[in-house]
Amino acid sequence: MTFFLALGFFTSAASAAELKKVVFGYSTIGAMAAGAWMAKQIGAYEKYGIDTELIYISSGPTVVQALLGGDVTGGIAATNAVIAAVLRGAPLVSVVSTANRPYHRLWVQPEIMRVEDLKGKTIGVTRFGSVTDNLTRMILKKYGLENAVNVRQMGGTAEVSAAFQNKQIAGAVTSSLRVDSTVQPRLLMKLEDMGFQYSMDVIAYSRDDMKRSPQTVDGMVRAYTEGVAAMHYQKEKAFRAIAKYARLRDQKKIDEIYQDSIVYLEKTPRVEPEAIHSILDFMGKRGVPLETFADNSLVDKMTREGFVERLYKKP
Repeated sequence: MTFFLALGFFTSAASAAELKKVVFGYSTIGAMAAGAWMAKQIGAYEKYGIDTELIYISSGPTVVQALLGGDVTGGIAATNAVIAAVLRGAPLVSVVSTANRPYHRLWVQPEIMRVEDLKGKTIGVTRFGSVTDNLTRMILKKYGLENAVNVRQMGGTAEVSAAFQNKQIAGAVTSSLRVDSTVQPRLLMKLEDMGFQYSMDVIAYSRDDMKRSPQTVDGMVRAYTEGVAAMHYQKEKAFRAIAKYARLRDQKKIDEIYQDSIVYLEKTPRVEPEAIHSILDFMGKRGVPLETFADNSLVDKMTREGFVERLYKKP
């Protein structure tokens, strides 16, 4: 009996040792990271032989820096930040787009009634070059307020919320604001109502990792896709994952992130050309080929195999 117990221990240890260690960064504590959180919650990474450590990094540009420095193997970062880095020569490639619609909202102090009322005031963003910064500047350009509104970087989502709470900023583009009940932010605009596609965040890797460890990257993409699917069918586990990684206790806030995840996360997470064009147009880089910064081969392979379709077939 002792022999078999010992054999079982060593077999288990050997199996654990076979898992490939991966550090994966995510730049948001909102819905765009929920698929990665859920994949961890349901053990999807381990299913593909990967021991994944998820770490929060406060903005997309910082995730890009971590990817280039080798501090993380892969990461969820603002699509515009990854594109900008690639156009500067960074050897990164996007293999997944989390959402191809701009699900953020423009929240303002209660006295702000119109976008034009922001003239002379300050809007907070996480960091310059982040998705919140990019979308903020697109709004300001649309309304002719590019040089009339001060844009201030705060650091991260929590810092933006704190600045709004303390009335240091008049507004912010974000998914939701973490403020207490004494603050009544006004929802001035849903960006999806502006009528354009927009890739919010991508999962990016270095091109070297794509060549060196294609099986690991493929496993990460499949695990993430399973995580998104599981959000639809395992609601209680999804709530626990959101509470843990978004560091929330307020069930209303947890449910808000959950609902955004269900509505906006792509079931087939391709990097779609139309959702990229709006970013390139804003950058003045219209016509740059998608393949410059994106590789849809792994998602397309899953689709051909019927992998995604099977995930959404009810038992």
